[in-house]
Amino acid sequence: MFEIEKCTVRLALPKDRGDLIEISKRIWEGHDYLPKIVDRWIDEPWFFVCEYEGKVIACLKLSQFPDQVIWFEGLRVHYKYQGKGVAKLMNKELLRFASGLKLQNPALSFEFCTYYKNTESINLTSKLGSQQVDGFFNMEKRGIHKVSKPEFVRDFGCEIFEHYPKYLPLNWHTVHSKVSSLKFIRQHAQVFKTPNSIYLIGEVGERCITFLDSPHPKLKEDLPYLQYFFGKGKHISVTMSSMFKSNLAWMRKHNFYFWDDEGEEALNMLVFILPS
Repeated sequence: MFEIEKCTVRLALPKDRGDLIEISKRIWEGHDYLPKIVDRWIDEPWFFVCEYEGKVIACLKLSQFPDQVIWFEGLRVHYKYQGKGVAKLMNKELLRFASGLKLQNPALSFEFCTYYKNTESINLTSKLGSQQVDGFFNMEKRGIHKVSKPEFVRDFGCEIFEHYPKYLPLNWHTVHSKVSSLKFIRQHAQVFKTPNSIYLIGEVGERCITFLDSPHPKLKEDLPYLQYFFGKGKHISVTMSSMFKSNLAWMRKHNFYFWDDEGEEALNMLVFILPS
């Protein structure tokens, strides 16, 4: 019988790699991005795991983001231990750790992003006092085989925040839409142009292209440039501002769909702030 009192939350070690890969195999139907970044996370500060009877059964990462943000990400629990309070334990322990960081720097805030139907995480963190502060539309499309290299933009400034007044998505991470975020964005994302529009894509985690402008009437011409970042024939994932809701029907005409598509046009990529 599982006894949560026997769990130990500690920093990840290189020897935990195999257990972490095992956890990821049943996350997001086997398409979890954790295996791609697990080595980097182990080398970075603040990657925590939960060990039970000599085996790692869960993980959660804290990352330093611009504008005094501590970002909570990568919460994973082995499928055999889900629903047993492990996620709650990880959140409480890392909030306690983050609160210690806040004693050293009172300006810190704690934030995270999740899928709108991730009810377990949302319900759990709401009990800890989390509040939703922003949301976006995330859609997918079957890939095409034509690929074209876009033109990369290096000299961008705060104009990239025009349609994202509070938060700008970098894949499934977000940063505050402030000038203080620009250095971080240049380090962790790429802005690129097509003949018709301008976009952004993050370099960490599951790739999602952010529409920096509303979908263009000639979106079909841009698809090979979007496909460049996913490879020939692979699914394209995109993120759009809540300001673009009127464009959702247009996106559907171009065969974009919501990942868990039941006809509901909801903000499905949500940003939360945790109490500090």
